[in-house]
Amino acid sequence: MEGRTGAVLKAAAIAFVAWLAIDRFVPAVPLSFLSSEAAPRPNELREPVQTDPSREPFAEMRGRRTFRITPRAAYDVAARVGATERYRSGASGSLLPWDFVLTWGAVTREPAWPHISFTQTGRFYMWSTRDGSLDPGYVSSHTANTHLVPGSSRVASALARVRRGDVVRLVGDLVDIDGPDGFVWKTSLTRTDTGAGACETLYVRAITIGTRKYR
Repeated sequence: MEGRTGAVLKAAAIAFVAWLAIDRFVPAVPLSFLSSEAAPRPNELREPVQTDPSREPFAEMRGRRTFRITPRAAYDVAARVGATERYRSGASGSLLPWDFVLTWGAVTREPAWPHISFTQTGRFYMWSTRDGSLDPGYVSSHTANTHLVPGSSRVASALARVRRGDVVRLVGDLVDIDGPDGFVWKTSLTRTDTGAGACETLYVRAITIGTRKYR
């Protein structure tokens, strides 16, 4: 019995590692299989559009946990993606599985784009450059590490396909989140802040990648 149990555990461990590899590199549903609609290519040169919230707070279950989501503003951002990071553990991993570094305006073009590097760690991001001609204030106000809450399984699959350099448009709500065991997650409501609390938390209701829109 012990030998059979060990074999079962070993097989389970191998299957789990294989699942992690598949989940990390090959999203379950290719974009070509997802229902989508034609959309104009996002204009990453424009500023994000933020308006008053149009939705009431609502509850949503993720990973067997129920969260209360409070829209603070409607948000529409077109951007070139500077980096992506996937999170899986804990309450935040089940609700906010992706962070994207979003860039817009002149940061997305020569001479800035090729000379800026982005890194993500611990839900924060950093940017660096060796080009002394770039304005640090402009770069900071035109880049943002954005925590993403997929609004549907289709949006989640589309987010998993985004890579550095892709041009996307994300439409949804900037939200504050409360959950079990004292879980609290806030959003920034301005593009000019820095440091802790400066990241946007976006409930993504629609994403456009190239010229295809997913809801």
